[in-house]
Amino acid sequence: MTVYYVKTELAPANNQLAAYVYFQSDTAVRYDYKVLRRATSPTSVDFVYTSEELMTDTRSEIKIPVIGLYANYENNVQFIFYNQGGEEVYNAITAISTREQSYRDATIFHLNIEQTDPELFTSVWGNSWLMTSYCDGYDRNGDLRCYFSAPYRNQMLRTHNGYFYTGSDEDLRWYGRRFYKIDILGNVVLEFDLADSDNNRFTNTHDLEWDSAGNLYMVGSDNPDRATNTLRQDAWILKFSDLTGKLIWAKNYSREFDNTQILNNSGTNDVHLNSLSWLPAGNGTPEAIVVHSRSASLTFGIGINDGAILWSIDTGGYNPTFLSGAGAPRLDTTGITQFENGAHTVFVTQNSAFAQYIDTAAGKFVLSLFNNHSCEDATGKAMYRPISEDAPADTFTTAPAQVLFYAVDLVAKTVTQIGNPLSLPNDRVPQITDFMGAVFDHHDYYTVYTNHARSFFIMDASGAVVATVYDVICTLHGFPLFPGECYRARLFDDAVLASLVDKARSVAAA
Repeated sequence: MTVYYVKTELAPANNQLAAYVYFQSDTAVRYDYKVLRRATSPTSVDFVYTSEELMTDTRSEIKIPVIGLYANYENNVQFIFYNQGGEEVYNAITAISTREQSYRDATIFHLNIEQTDPELFTSVWGNSWLMTSYCDGYDRNGDLRCYFSAPYRNQMLRTHNGYFYTGSDEDLRWYGRRFYKIDILGNVVLEFDLADSDNNRFTNTHDLEWDSAGNLYMVGSDNPDRATNTLRQDAWILKFSDLTGKLIWAKNYSREFDNTQILNNSGTNDVHLNSLSWLPAGNGTPEAIVVHSRSASLTFGIGINDGAILWSIDTGGYNPTFLSGAGAPRLDTTGITQFENGAHTVFVTQNSAFAQYIDTAAGKFVLSLFNNHSCEDATGKAMYRPISEDAPADTFTTAPAQVLFYAVDLVAKTVTQIGNPLSLPNDRVPQITDFMGAVFDHHDYYTVYTNHARSFFIMDASGAVVATVYDVICTLHGFPLFPGECYRARLFDDAVLASLVDKARSVAAA
């Protein structure tokens, strides 16, 4: 019984801190590998991957996708192979150097992660990576472990069934004119066809989500250049087959917004759909995709079959007549004590702290809202005007961002604010981000990223801070309007990372 090393192929695709490592075996085996922690830091961490698949083809080389290499370092990767009976048959270290790789200007190779409870921090962060929109990934020690040489600035940081999804970035115009399903090494698995049957072209913007059948939903625009367009932008939802990349339907919501009010710091005719979240069907409520408009501070659910609006919530408190007479119920918001203002993400949350409000079968769920306090007067009141009018010259303010929680009951048609707003630490860096930012579930915690303030927090549902990272910046030459910023940052936990390597292994074997 013999297993032997053949060769290493460093950075075979976009991820510069990944490799294919080849072995040959004369018997069926499975393997583990461990990228050993760097010797230059006592708190550095291993990256470990375990494959449960028994590889029985002894005629072909075993092509192993390795991720989690350190940048500018002589990496040691330990490979262990086991036979069908579980006995160890190979255990050796392969050296992989990344010292010759090229990196973008202003790349951060190490983040300073601040925390005061090491045991809690280790438990919550675990083996996750902090991923940014530039596809830079940092481990629990703050070390760079993932790095794409050609990133897309508007990366939504969405994964599904072990694949990563990303757009192109032609002409630095922010929206993705091409869109791909890729593996974590950066190999393109599928390009989506961003055109309808009449060859009308769309661009990918802002967010993605999937329904129970695995179909993909995308916020889109038919105005590729956000720097110059004056038409009603970001008003499309596109539904695709995730298997073929073909468009199933495309719906434009411009007419639904004809009589809405938008914030004064939004462009003329700016619908600006900006976040998507999946809501499973209940006993009497249909499956839906939850859509949010930042400019109008409106949240609504759409049907998966045709995109029809099923219900709506005036989450900003200044569009109470949205879809008046259209047959889609407007939920009662008298239970909201603090309305959002230009929220940049509105997601269905599964945090167990709100378990008493969550019963999907009964049409009950909870929304987390990243409340930007985007455009307010001195008293905190939203400043807005009709969508078709140009913005006035009135002075507005942006207060520090926070996180809100709303409990929704589709049967009772009510929305109630619950929990306490999560305030972010503002003593060192004012957490002001008028346009962007996000809050994501991370098990029973939340990761919060404040785009303009470039800060990242892990918090529980009460607002207690587990970890803080300041200056999450990945480049000094981002889109001209937002220099030095990345669009999103969130944690990819060990299960997500394992699924990404699983699919990379399938791609490698194809």
